[in-house]
Amino acid sequence: MRKGMIISGVVVVILLITFGSAYFWYNSNYGTQDYYTQIVDKGTKFVEKDDFNRSYVNYAYHQPAYNQAGQKITVKFNGNLERPLKLHAYLKIGYNAKRNQVISWSKVDKKDVPKAALKQINP
Repeated sequence: MRKGMIISGVVVVILLITFGSAYFWYNSNYGTQDYYTQIVDKGTKFVEKDDFNRSYVNYAYHQPAYNQAGQKITVKFNGNLERPLKLHAYLKIGYNAKRNQVISWSKVDKKDVPKAALKQINP
């Protein structure tokens, strides 16, 4: 009986360490902090080829973004659309500092942008 409890305890500890390490690794490599920006230009158009040698159009953006406290970073990301992003649209950007990379972006309404970030975007 006692031996079974010890084995169960060891298994639980091993599982906690394994899943905790996996969560930490995932969060540090793919976790993001929210930043906000506004599209102020049409981006830089470029053409690439996919794995099947088909051409596609994309647009690259390089611009400032601000967190909830109004702190600025400069981000580079692609629109991943065959047209430019809508001018003056507000974006919420998921930025990973460890990778120095934008992981995701989505359009948001102006009312959803934190006041400190909005103040920096539209001084």
